[in-house]
Amino acid sequence: MESIMFRIMNLKELHLLQDEMESIEDLAEREERVRLLEKVMECITDYDVHVREYAFKQNVKELLERGIVLEQVDREEIVRNWDTMFGSLVSEDLKSLNGYKDQFRWHVFSYELLSAIKGDEAKNRFDEIDKNELYIFFDYADEAYVVKNAHLITSKDIERLEENCPLDYKDIYFFDPKSKWTYIIPHEVYIGPFFCDIQ
Repeated sequence: MESIMFRIMNLKELHLLQDEMESIEDLAEREERVRLLEKVMECITDYDVHVREYAFKQNVKELLERGIVLEQVDREEIVRNWDTMFGSLVSEDLKSLNGYKDQFRWHVFSYELLSAIKGDEAKNRFDEIDKNELYIFFDYADEAYVVKNAHLITSKDIERLEENCPLDYKDIYFFDPKSKWTYIIPHEVYIGPFFCDIQ
């Protein structure tokens, strides 16, 4: 979903308006215009966040109505298992040499420290793979879930969720520890998604 701000505001004109405000000699008037414009921008941002959160909730509701079940689980354990299964396949020396340390987990694939299929091929693989139960976690949200009836979820469903999800829920990791695969949607839309199967 395109940002509401981009839809209702002409950013080129906004920059011209800001330049115009900077040229106002009356400091009090300049500060008042800046204050009012910031108030307008804050309202537009609030509206944009509200619309996206509503769309996200509707997407989740639709998935639940189709029979997908989400149960919250211990995030630390799931992330530790993912790190053990995938992160441990790359030596600490190689991670350090490539600048991977303290980066998003998915950089193990974007830096090609571990091979994965990308883009449409990764989406197709996620849709085709046998999946009944899998885990989902995020880089910044403190939550993790077991997804039951996971065969009902598609890469298109995930794209719709990711498009509207709050920032903490970007960088989505799907993980099947039994079948040893992961599907990742990075927050940077031009990178990924990634699918890695280590069987």
